[in-house]
Amino acid sequence: MITDSLKKETVKKLKILIHQLVEGNIENIVSSGFSEITEAEIREELRYYPGKMTLPPNEAYQNWEDEIDIYEVEYKSPPNYEGTFSLYYDEERSDLTLKFNIYVENDNEILIKIRDLDVM
Repeated sequence: MITDSLKKETVKKLKILIHQLVEGNIENIVSSGFSEITEAEIREELRYYPGKMTLPPNEAYQNWEDEIDIYEVEYKSPPNYEGTFSLYYDEERSDLTLKFNIYVENDNEILIKIRDLDVM
């Protein structure tokens, strides 16, 4: 079940991950275990997209089912949930989307990992 608590924790962790992407700290994202794809794969996807990645406005993290979405997986977990988030380039919402997995740990903490970057 997708609760308000899950949404709140997802946004908190997602903001940190997006900030790392914008800062170009991709090696750190991967080495810290926050990605299921390689550093080279992330860099390759970002290289295809024109412009400069920028931080999204706070409202983007509250715009459920339009800019951010999470859903329960239909197959055997983990991950427990999957999600998408629209990335921003040059201060504008782009069609480059961050796809991520959400793992619920034993202590109900969540872990978010990049699953893919895709133009949608």
